[in-house]
Amino acid sequence: MSTVVLIRAGCTDYDDQHRVLGMLDMPVNQRGQEQIREIIRQLQASGVKVEAVLTSPDDPASGTAHAVAEAQAGVKVKELDDLKNVNQGLWQGLPESDIRKRFPRLFRSAKEDTTEICPPEGETLSDACQRLERVLRKAIRKYKVFAIVAPEPLATVIRCTLQHRRPSKAACLCGEESKDLIQIIECSTFESTGFMAGDDSSICDSVQIVGSKENGQ
Repeated sequence: MSTVVLIRAGCTDYDDQHRVLGMLDMPVNQRGQEQIREIIRQLQASGVKVEAVLTSPDDPASGTAHAVAEAQAGVKVKELDDLKNVNQGLWQGLPESDIRKRFPRLFRSAKEDTTEICPPEGETLSDACQRLERVLRKAIRKYKVFAIVAPEPLATVIRCTLQHRRPSKAACLCGEESKDLIQIIECSTFESTGFMAGDDSSICDSVQIVGSKENGQ
């Protein structure tokens, strides 16, 4: 059993504008910097010590991960291509509202399975989950406590997989509407079938850090 500390990357201008970020490399904005300071404060208050911080090579995840690792007394950051955000193809940079207006039939047809919505020249959430499987299963076997820093919607994919549930229809583009900056999840493995099947059986327990809401709210 491993303890996974899931950290949502600091927000960018695209997040504030409700634009689809996808695999675009974009630094955190001022609010994102405040979120990173809050993440560090929460981790210090919780007493959680991680053995490694896993993330993608791109911002905003990379910048958030390095700041967290530095505050954890020099913990190593492992930048992995398999932890890149969901590839949202030609939708990247577009406002979420515009995409839903331009492709209403696509979202209606995906009512029963939002994990299979595929942007032009992009990948589905299920595709992203499957490429995560190998690296996260390996990390769970290797570490007792480790952190993953991910932007949305990748953070939603990870969270839902570990909790054996599908994201809502509203979360398929920009992730779940949550103020949680940190979640601690106890789990024994990472199985992509848990995300795609969306069943009720669970092999993990999710524990919220006290005061894990943004700005401690």
